[in-house]
Amino acid sequence: MKKKFPLYVLIVFVVDILLSLPCHGNLVCTGPATTYFSYPSLWVLLLIPLSLFALTLNDLKHKFWLKFTGVFFAVSMFFVFLMPEYGTGIVSIDRELTNWFFVGLYSFVSIIYFIVQFFKNRKSNL
Repeated sequence: MKKKFPLYVLIVFVVDILLSLPCHGNLVCTGPATTYFSYPSLWVLLLIPLSLFALTLNDLKHKFWLKFTGVFFAVSMFFVFLMPEYGTGIVSIDRELTNWFFVGLYSFVSIIYFIVQFFKNRKSNL
């Protein structure tokens, strides 16, 4: 499962790109999935490099990271879809801003987790 996860992420990325077609000038896509997959597709883009970093973890730590990823993704999508589509104020909290917040928080926590596990593994090997 550890080595298959990056492949699954790439497959989901390709399917997401194909579902968001057709795109015309200025990369504006009007495909059938653009309204539903635009927020999770940002997560897929983030998971491509993070899943490659996760290959350095041992099996137990990798399974924990996968569970954390699934729970964090589900909770964040719940909050993203609770937000209004577009805000009315000058500074408004809408779906896109909420999605960017959760993607940033997730990537920060994941990178910190990878760094801590790297140093723990290095310390135990010495």
